[in-house]
Amino acid sequence: MTVPLQRLLCTAAVAAGLAAAAARGEPTHAPARRPRLPAAPIHAHDGTLMVGAAAETADYRMPVLTFASEVRADFMRTTGIRFGSQNRTIFIFIGNASGETGATLARVLDPLGKIRERIDVPDPDRVDLDEFRYTLTRAFVRVWMADALGDQRKAATEPPAWLLRGLARRQVRETRLRDFEQVYRMWSGGRLPWLVDLLAADSIAGRDPALAGALASHLAGEGAPGDRFRAMLMPLATGGVWQAEQALRVLDPSGDARACERGWDVWMLAGGRAVLIPGVTPPGALRRFGNQLRVFPVDVAAPVAQSWRGLTPEELAAVADEPWARRAAARKRQQMDTAAIGRDETFRQIAEAYGRFFDCIATQRGSEEASVLLQAAHIRLRNALQQTAAGKILNEPVTPVAD
Repeated sequence: MTVPLQRLLCTAAVAAGLAAAAARGEPTHAPARRPRLPAAPIHAHDGTLMVGAAAETADYRMPVLTFASEVRADFMRTTGIRFGSQNRTIFIFIGNASGETGATLARVLDPLGKIRERIDVPDPDRVDLDEFRYTLTRAFVRVWMADALGDQRKAATEPPAWLLRGLARRQVRETRLRDFEQVYRMWSGGRLPWLVDLLAADSIAGRDPALAGALASHLAGEGAPGDRFRAMLMPLATGGVWQAEQALRVLDPSGDARACERGWDVWMLAGGRAVLIPGVTPPGALRRFGNQLRVFPVDVAAPVAQSWRGLTPEELAAVADEPWARRAAARKRQQMDTAAIGRDETFRQIAEAYGRFFDCIATQRGSEEASVLLQAAHIRLRNALQQTAAGKILNEPVTPVAD
């Protein structure tokens, strides 16, 4: 390794001085150690982010910049809005503290007189990445609102914390899946207040991150074109106050609370059938599948009393000789084929097992065979439910079915 000439000369001079002092019998002291200066900041290629660090954590600058850039890209993708500004670069400083899991956001005045959003990460080894993502999301929204109206930025009102947290959570598909499943259980059990109350600034979503994530996803709509979020954020950029009624108008131009409530119900039902992560079967999907096994005679215009009442597979087997029962079983067999689309191999085998049972009823192969097939299907479903109850994620690769 080549050593700069100036360093060699300096080292030689210090050594000579120490040697002369020793020859004269004078005490020698090592030069005082200077404090280490912070590492030089690095910048995102488009100038929207800047990351500095203490000397001891300089090696974290690039990983932190990469993470922040990915959060920004995901945020723009999931909202349809471009966030980040060269005129208002977000500064992230990585400290050298120990044991701190949080990240803080502050608005500061830099040496050039510019107002900047500054994020401090005291301990990059221990920081909670979900909390860091939330803090970044807050900073991006602040910058967007400041850019939206230029010098009027001081009048901007920050959105409710639950909305910002929800926007951060929905960037991660696995988190979106968990959030939806948790909220679906509350919704299907009738444990949620009206949508207009959920959208209030002081909503219970502020205390329930999963509910915040689900509400943010519902507000986003399909395709995230950006119009909805602009409509929500622009009034706040001018100093307005968050109003649930304004959020309702984002969901439905009429702002009618009942129409929006119906839309929320439709969205929840559709989400129960949607596949957010292909090849993964969440516990809620298994429970919903079990509820879909009932057969409704009214669906095949059966001329029987209480034809609206759903029959369990066992009750269907008991009337298997009825022509309408065979028609209903054939229809349910087709539903079993589509139920497993996008799920894992475990779910596919469960749906196939029930499909064989319904096919047995539809083709009149006898009640004894139908009973055996039904028990085998029940065992598969019960085993899978036990696995998910123990915390296992069902993601077994699907085995190609031979032609």
